[in-house]
Amino acid sequence: MLDIANLTIFLLVFIRIFSFLIISPFFVLPGIPALARLGLSFCLTILIYPVLPETPVSISGDLIGYILALTKETGIGLSLGILVNIIFSGIRNAGQYMDFQMGFGLANAVDPLTGAQVTIVGQFMNLLGLVFFFNIDGHHRLINALVQSYQLVPLNTAGFNYSSGLIAVKAFAGMSLLAVQISAPLLAVLIIVDLSLGFVAKAAPQINVFLLGFPLKILAGLFILFIIMPLLATPLAKVFSLMEKNMYYLLKGLS
Repeated sequence: MLDIANLTIFLLVFIRIFSFLIISPFFVLPGIPALARLGLSFCLTILIYPVLPETPVSISGDLIGYILALTKETGIGLSLGILVNIIFSGIRNAGQYMDFQMGFGLANAVDPLTGAQVTIVGQFMNLLGLVFFFNIDGHHRLINALVQSYQLVPLNTAGFNYSSGLIAVKAFAGMSLLAVQISAPLLAVLIIVDLSLGFVAKAAPQINVFLLGFPLKILAGLFILFIIMPLLATPLAKVFSLMEKNMYYLLKGLS
């Protein structure tokens, strides 16, 4: 029987899961209704609640103490969701770097995940990352990470401090490095194409290098992107493993 004490604990579990889902990259799609997110959060809470560690939850201060506990659980869920978003932002930024070098920098599309304007290859890389993430059962690993979070950071025990903020900064720096590493092969080839066009302009000034270079860089960029796509599986797998490690370090910092 679900009494008031169990109901308050159930709500704490629910708010952490719901806060994580509302900011996760695959649940922020405008087409997903809020009721569906609430329903999924409720179902996950029902599944996770019985396997929680049997640690007593101490809430002091009655209503105010309980509101503070809800705030802590919301902060944990949002922090974990932001870490996941940072990884996908790195993949999307890698595509945008490619676009700028290829000449697609002004050809923007609307990102259905954020509603913001992104470049064409940036949107493609973002969707490619999502497909690969689901292909390696990343969503199951995220649910498992949520379950583990209640063991590493029991309910109403989180302590936001300098170390947890430092982990977020490191994750953001890693995202920037990730974007450069993924886009590096294509950027290197396009820089060589630019140098070659510069030599052509010197050797044959009558050739309009601008008109020649624009389609040439697009063709070279798409060709290199086609070649490196099968090779992205290994670095993306390492990236998502790094995401799990960052989540673990964040939870350890909050405990």
